Amino acid sequence: MRIFRRFNNLPIEKKLLLVSVIPILTLAVLSIVTFNSVQTFSRDEDRLNQVYHVQTTAADYLRLIVDLETGFRGFVLTLQPKFLNPYHAAKQRVLQVGRTLAQMVEHDEEQHAEILKAQALVQTLLEDKDRLIERARLGHADQALQYIESGAGRRLMLSIREEIARFDKREGEVLRQTLERTSNDRGFLLSVIVGGGSLALIPMVFVLRLLAQSIAGPLVSLAKSVENRAGGTVPDVQVLDRGDEIGDLTRVMHEMGQQIREFIGQIQTSESALRNLNIDLSNSESKYRGIVDHAPFGIFTAKDGRIIFCNRHNWRLAGHDPDNPLDPERIWNAVHPGDRTQVYEAFSKATAQQVPFENVFRFVHPDGTTHKVLSRAVPIHDGQGGGSLYQGFNVDITAFEQMKETLSRTERLATLGQVAAGIAHEIRNPLVGIGSTTSLLMEDFPSEDTKRQDLQTILKETRRLDRIVTQIVEYARPRDIVPGSFEMPALVTETLDLLSHAVAQKHINVTATFPPELPALEADRDQIKQVVLNALQNSVEALEENGEIRVEAQEELRDGYRGLLTTIHDNGKGISPEDLPRIFDPFFTMGKRRGTGLGLAICRNIIEAHGGSIRADSQVGVGTVMAIWLPFTLQQQPITVA
Repeated sequence: MRIFRRFNNLPIEKKLLLVSVIPILTLAVLSIVTFNSVQTFSRDEDRLNQVYHVQTTAADYLRLIVDLETGFRGFVLTLQPKFLNPYHAAKQRVLQVGRTLAQMVEHDEEQHAEILKAQALVQTLLEDKDRLIERARLGHADQALQYIESGAGRRLMLSIREEIARFDKREGEVLRQTLERTSNDRGFLLSVIVGGGSLALIPMVFVLRLLAQSIAGPLVSLAKSVENRAGGTVPDVQVLDRGDEIGDLTRVMHEMGQQIREFIGQIQTSESALRNLNIDLSNSESKYRGIVDHAPFGIFTAKDGRIIFCNRHNWRLAGHDPDNPLDPERIWNAVHPGDRTQVYEAFSKATAQQVPFENVFRFVHPDGTTHKVLSRAVPIHDGQGGGSLYQGFNVDITAFEQMKETLSRTERLATLGQVAAGIAHEIRNPLVGIGSTTSLLMEDFPSEDTKRQDLQTILKETRRLDRIVTQIVEYARPRDIVPGSFEMPALVTETLDLLSHAVAQKHINVTATFPPELPALEADRDQIKQVVLNALQNSVEALEENGEIRVEAQEELRDGYRGLLTTIHDNGKGISPEDLPRIFDPFFTMGKRRGTGLGLAICRNIIEAHGGSIRADSQVGVGTVMAIWLPFTLQQQPITVA
């Protein structure tokens, strides 16, 4: 046994010395080639891992660039700051990812040059976007829209995509070559292990029985341990306590098995990471699909001139239920018949010429209502020769058009007010002459003469016309506010004194409640008194006998300004819902014999000129509440005639 143990510890070279030098050389070459193959295989695995990280980083880089463009377009088209969130998030990371990608390929001059070109284009894209976003914030969104429509951003994006595509193509070539080398190395390693072992065993057959027991026995045991392993598992080779090459081989195979298990673990980890990445991409797709589907404006996609997608809001604009899926091409049926042909021809022409599309048309709902829509679409090439996609947006501009019409009507009314004031001023002088002449003529007739009664009627009506002219001029002329400091309780008390006779005649119960230490108002006291007097006088006229008026005041914060809210309550006959929205309109009265309909209109001008507001709430048979809010510090506004 001692001799057998010593023999086992001898190098195989000495064991095979009696047989032939060939087995010795074969086994040496086998060991060297096996070791080199393992090292080469290990390096190829490292290279595969590096290529995977480079491709992943490049995909992330391109995605961030797309996020930049998406955030920019969303903000420019909607001017809503929340659409800048993905833009700023992508901007913070895109430069960092670009530098990381450049560092990862700095050993490859061509790849490094490609990524530097892409970074320069991205930097130009960022500078353009930042400048246009700032211009849009300053109210010059047309420059950004012109930038989008001109395709400058799209050309930059195409250039960046081309650079990244060339980068990916070269990296794919590197991946292919590495995979090919790995496959070749794996086949070579297997052929070396299997073929070389077989070649080494052939001359060993002729070795003496001792040589066979020393070499063949351990190899057979090793082969059986490998064969008994379940499929897909790496065998754990037991290290033999021998000093010859067989012992070394077991140690090498043991280490190789450990390395292979580590590589398999890394591959499994990479597979898990890739699976998680796919899940994240799926979640991102769901998230952005949700954003598109619930966007507050219509979004549609067309291919080869046909509508292939409409989001929920676009169906709502067209008057359809978004929960009932329809063929997107049927959206054309919702276009107003008077606009349909013109819009369809313009869209077809734009898609044929591959140019941006813009048009304004009307959607007709099933109930007959119409919505005016601004539609814009731009071509997006898919890069696969499959035609061009058109990405479009529909924005409801009905309210905007109504505002324009209201503004135009307001301007016409303002002009009409100025003309009326001029006419009233010209009428006043003849009225004064008529009144004076009538007064002189009355002296020529005795009191019982019927002609004197006719002259009294003329004089009375002349004075009424003069009063109307005076109020028209008062309403139309610009007011000079003379600010001063006064307390509202004192002003209300003073105004109630002026109405004391009318209040006493109807036995009206008047209460005024003010909080203690109420701050003083900075305003034109005479004008505010005119407003309070008019509101109280309207309440007195609306009340029957034994009615009630309550005047209350409290501090109230509006738009960051401290102010005083004064409310005048009465339990009079009230105002009908049809008349309530018109009570501040000029020349609107509700049956007053001597009223001109300018009192509340003048009051509104005065309050708005002080930066305040006045409104009325009323119920028929219950009463009316007039609410007047004024800032404590004068916020003077220009007066316009409604």
